[in-house]
Amino acid sequence: MRAARVLGIALLAGLLGFGLGQLRSQRRQQALPDLGAAPAYRDFHNQLGQPVTSRQFAGKVQVVTFLFPYCTSACPLIALHLVALEHALRLAHLAQRVRIVSFNVDPVHTGPAQAAAFQREYGWNPRDLRWQFLSGTPAQTRRVVRTGFHVDYRQLSFAQEAVDAAGLRAAGQYVPAPRVANALAARARPDYDIAHDDALALVGRHGRLRWFSGQADDLGAARLLRHIRAVLRGG
Repeated sequence: MRAARVLGIALLAGLLGFGLGQLRSQRRQQALPDLGAAPAYRDFHNQLGQPVTSRQFAGKVQVVTFLFPYCTSACPLIALHLVALEHALRLAHLAQRVRIVSFNVDPVHTGPAQAAAFQREYGWNPRDLRWQFLSGTPAQTRRVVRTGFHVDYRQLSFAQEAVDAAGLRAAGQYVPAPRVANALAARARPDYDIAHDDALALVGRHGRLRWFSGQADDLGAARLLRHIRAVLRGG
C-alpha cells in the first residue's frame, strides 16, 4: 500500500513537472523576436492636424498600419479590424497601454482632413487619439514607410493598374483584390490609385519592431490581441 502511494506521488510529481515544462515551453514559443528599431520621426500631423512625433508613443505598444484614405480594397477592412481591436483592448483593460498608428501612403493628395473622414466612415471618432492617422510630406513618408518599415507603395493611374492586372492574369499570378465600399472615395472620385503593401507591424514599448504581417486585412481582433499581449510581456 505504501509503495503504491509513493509510486502515485512520484507519478503526480512527474506529471506536474511535465506540465510546468510544457507551460514554460509554450511561453517561450509565444515570445516575439526583436526585429530591430522602428523608425523615429517628427513633423507628422494626425487627423486633427496636431503635430506628432514618434517619442509621444514611448511606453506604449503600437499597432502600425499603412492606409490610403480613398482605398476601396484592403484599407476599409483593416480599419474595421482596428475598430474591433480597440473594443477588445477596452474589454481586456489594455486600451491605455496600446496606441494604433496609421501612416497615410497618399501624402501628395490627402492629409488630416481625409484621414479624419476615413476614420469617421468606419466607426471611429477622430477626436479619440488612441488611433492616430498620420500624414507627412512625401519625403518624410518615404523615409518612414518605405525606408524605415520597408513597406512599399506607389501611385498608379487606373489605366496602368489595368495593364498590370492583365500581365498578372497572363502569367497566372493574378489574385483579385476585395472591393469594399468607401463613401469618401465615391465623393472624391480620384483618378488614381495607391498600390501598397497590406502590412501591419507591432512596435514594443521601447521602440523596437516586434512583429510584422503582410496580410493586415485578414487579421482579426482576437489574433492581434494575442500578439499584443506577447509584446507587452516581452517589453
